[in-house]
Amino acid sequence: METTVTSKGQLTLPQEIRHALGIDAGTVLEVELGPKGSIVLRKKPTPGFFDQFVALQADRAPYPTGDAAREALRIAEDQDSYEATPAAKKRRATR
Repeated sequence: METTVTSKGQLTLPQEIRHALGIDAGTVLEVELGPKGSIVLRKKPTPGFFDQFVALQADRAPYPTGDAAREALRIAEDQDSYEATPAAKKRRATR
């Protein structure tokens, strides 16, 4: 497949590539210089609802990222105890 760079530095990704990767208008792509003069394009992952929700938390939120919150939830579920979460420990300490 070929594509041509326009005078504005733009290019068109072939339709089958866009469909295969789920790239639509507005999708953000990461660009980096690859080996031997190649260009590497990667579809930037879009944050899920859980990540967006955690990002809205205050600066002192118990979990800095969605991944940290998911990990804490997984650990709490593994221990089968609500009391194992940092929020529960904090509530218990303030009583």
